[in-house]
Amino acid sequence: MRNIHELRKLLLYAGVEEDEYKELLPNIHEENRMLLSRFSLLAAVMFFALFAVSMLSNGFTTVNITTYLFCCIAMLVVLFCSRVVLPRYPALVMVLVYVFEITLYVFGTHISMLHADKPAVSAVAFLLVSPLLFYDRPIRLSALIAVVVAAFCRAVIRFKAPDVAESDVWNMVTFGIVAVVTTVFMMSIKIRALAQSRQIEYMGQTDLLTGAKNRNYYENRLREYPKTCTSNLCCIYADANGLHEMNNKHGHAAGDKMLCEVAEAIQRRFGEEDTYRIGGDEFIAFRTDGQQEDLALEVDQLRRSLSQKGYHVSFGIAMCEKAEDIIDMRDLVNEAEANMFADKQEFYRKSENDRRSR
Repeated sequence: MRNIHELRKLLLYAGVEEDEYKELLPNIHEENRMLLSRFSLLAAVMFFALFAVSMLSNGFTTVNITTYLFCCIAMLVVLFCSRVVLPRYPALVMVLVYVFEITLYVFGTHISMLHADKPAVSAVAFLLVSPLLFYDRPIRLSALIAVVVAAFCRAVIRFKAPDVAESDVWNMVTFGIVAVVTTVFMMSIKIRALAQSRQIEYMGQTDLLTGAKNRNYYENRLREYPKTCTSNLCCIYADANGLHEMNNKHGHAAGDKMLCEVAEAIQRRFGEEDTYRIGGDEFIAFRTDGQQEDLALEVDQLRRSLSQKGYHVSFGIAMCEKAEDIIDMRDLVNEAEANMFADKQEFYRKSENDRRSR
């Protein structure tokens, strides 16, 4: 049973677990989109060059010219869609990947049919190379290879001389098996490498204790925020009071729990991508194109929900209007931090709060 499970995992998910593969899908789609953009451009240039040469040479037939022109147009359509359509509809990337690959297979088969007295070369080459260009489930690529081999064999038996057809069929079946085996294991290597790359990226961007984005990611993204808003940008600065006292009285596990619950609450309110842990007990979140009154109400609700759990968090809010696509992010953050300190001082002015619990 274990061997069957491993084989199923290899064919369906390239050797990783199902959940991990599903989490990788956005990365797979993006990688395929970039690869599709590059390869379709190269293919369009190649087919256009073949078309131009065929127009200038007497050695090419009219059928070749039509084939090159058709393939060039198909690749230009794929190129256009990869750069214009896919950024809006990334899930369509696999449709274009298969259009790209099937175009190459049809081209290779068609060219092979034009030379009925010669063994097929281009079709075999595309069969071996095309499945390795992109990321996909091995079982789907294997099924595509099987369909291509079957269609090619049927075509050569029908249109080629018997002795040449026999050679082509054996070659195509043999290299088809090689292509399936190679594709299965190469996809496993590529998907695992993508998973490792994603894990490294995650660890480089994420605070491993709380799951919030870390200071390094915060510094890298800070200059991008003015580009993401239309009218204004709001900054929320938070500081968890009492962390030192919590660690001393109840142990670091209790302090870690407090930080995790504070981070989770802020993330739920302002989003995982825009919430950062920038210090031991300090967090920053951003909201684009918000209203300061609404934001103050949200922060007050957040403060009360955390207070019910026994945690007090000081908050500071600052908002900056966008003028000529410019926002001084350092001034915005400093203002939010200053407002947070004012809120903290108000908290510690109350007689029941020990300032040493900071």
